[in-house]
Amino acid sequence: MPVIRHATIEDAEQIAILGARFHEQASWSDIFAYNISDCVASLEHFIGQPNFICMVADEEGKFVSFGSLVMAPLYFNHLHISAEELFWWADPKSPHIGVGRKLKKALDQEALNRGASSIQMKSIDLLNGDRMAKLYARDGYRPSEHSFIKRLV
Repeated sequence: MPVIRHATIEDAEQIAILGARFHEQASWSDIFAYNISDCVASLEHFIGQPNFICMVADEEGKFVSFGSLVMAPLYFNHLHISAEELFWWADPKSPHIGVGRKLKKALDQEALNRGASSIQMKSIDLLNGDRMAKLYARDGYRPSEHSFIKRLV
């Protein structure tokens, strides 16, 4: 069974490489390109910051799930700290059923431990959007907004 743990700077490259797979599955390449080196640099900068949570489900050095949250006060209520998903992924080919959900629950708990009062998660319409909505509802989330994207140039 994979061990759920905090990511380290040494994990940045593996997360970035797997993130490229997610980017492809999400069909975002017509909007923006994915640059593994830039992702590594960003993760190396973010990991260890007090407002950044990044965790992995590590099975003997291979990640089967990973996710991150960014925490900040709401712009309209500085007493309310909210965590927002930056990314969350689980390998659909992993034999460990539910490990992605266990990792998400660990992210939720870590956000609470660090003082967050709310958390916002996303789902990609092209990647099981309906199924994700049901999963989030089971975990106590409610629908909040729907986002849209387009390329400008």
